[in-house]
Order: sequence, then C-alpha cells, then structure tokens
Amino acid sequence: MTVEAKDRLVSIKKSDLESLEATIETLQNEEVMRQLKESDQDIKEGKTRTTKKLLRELKD
Repeated sequence: MTVEAKDRLVSIKKSDLESLEATIETLQNEEVMRQLKESDQDIKEGKTRTTKKLLRELKD
C-alpha cells in the first residue's frame, strides 16, 4: 500500500460511524467484555431458558 492510499479520505454514513464508535467503546470496556464472555459460557453450558419458560416461572 502506498502512502497516498493510506491518506485518502473515506466517506461513510453517520449511522455507520456511530455504530463503529459504539463497537469500539464496547470492546474497550473490560467489564462489558467480561460479562459477554460469561454469557457465552452460560450458553455453552446450557444455562439458558426461553422467554416462555421464564414467564411461566415468574407466574408460578
């Protein structure tokens, strides 16, 4: 890649920029990333339930 290619401007929609910024902010947040890893582990271990099951449990 040439120096000129690195210095080019890129145009993206504002909503795409905001989404990218939110993603970067999430990835930099250690607490959020820890929670996401724990959630992934819970899913792998089957520690989940459907919304219907949850609502039934709350109703009982």
